[in-house]
Amino acid sequence: MNYIEINVIVSPNTEENRDKLIAILSAVGYDSFMETDEGLSAYVTENQYDIDILKSTLSDITDFNLSYAEHYIEDQNWNEIWEQNYFKPVIIADKLVIRASFHKDYPIAEQEIIIDPKTAFGTGYHGTTYALMEEILTLDLVGKRVLDMGTGTGILAILSKKNGSNFTLAVDNDPKSVSNSIENITLNNTPDIIVKEGTTLILTNEMFDVIYENIWKNIVIADLPILYRHLETGGVLLTSGFYEHDIPEVRSAAEQLGFIFQNVRIRDGWAVLKFSK
Repeated sequence: MNYIEINVIVSPNTEENRDKLIAILSAVGYDSFMETDEGLSAYVTENQYDIDILKSTLSDITDFNLSYAEHYIEDQNWNEIWEQNYFKPVIIADKLVIRASFHKDYPIAEQEIIIDPKTAFGTGYHGTTYALMEEILTLDLVGKRVLDMGTGTGILAILSKKNGSNFTLAVDNDPKSVSNSIENITLNNTPDIIVKEGTTLILTNEMFDVIYENIWKNIVIADLPILYRHLETGGVLLTSGFYEHDIPEVRSAAEQLGFIFQNVRIRDGWAVLKFSK
């Protein structure tokens, strides 16, 4: 499949600005991204590329400056591109290795998760995913009911199942992420994870002992009342997808609903907040 590469120069070239750009371009069909010294390279299939949509989308960005150039890229071995340029095996808490099926050289650890990322978010490389997995590894998940909202590649749900969770539900509003998470669940031999496309609105009467939501600050805050209703008394909520400076806002919104703050974990400026009910 042929791709269009959009090389974006971002000014100032901060992680926050790059992440905003990734979120915006993801919403209009761009399915792979690579950080560069000047900003970001974004990729979209040739048949999905629309220059007018790109111009309109980028013109709506007013809180930082950018410029871009387009390049046509013929079909390549995209697994090789990922391996060489972005996704490397990751070790979590000295006990868990995250790798792709195409990795040939990787460390051995107590636990292993295989993730073929394709277009979905969640390889363990990003600070939010890494810190969440560190926190999950401290939990007793045996027999617990787990909800993973915004599952991406399915990595957190898979980690939960490998550590003994019982009923495990993975939800994402992106059909590509749903498809990718199902593939990764198969790769990791955790077939009893239930995957659904949607948002918190698809939840009915289910109750959970542990809930994860790693999306964006505004979505997390908006979802907190629903997550509170679906969390068992004594249960744990782990939230992420926001920066360290956003902690007071998220914590205040959660505590107003009755969540009890437990601790915070920081990685690369990103925050994971742990609450109980």
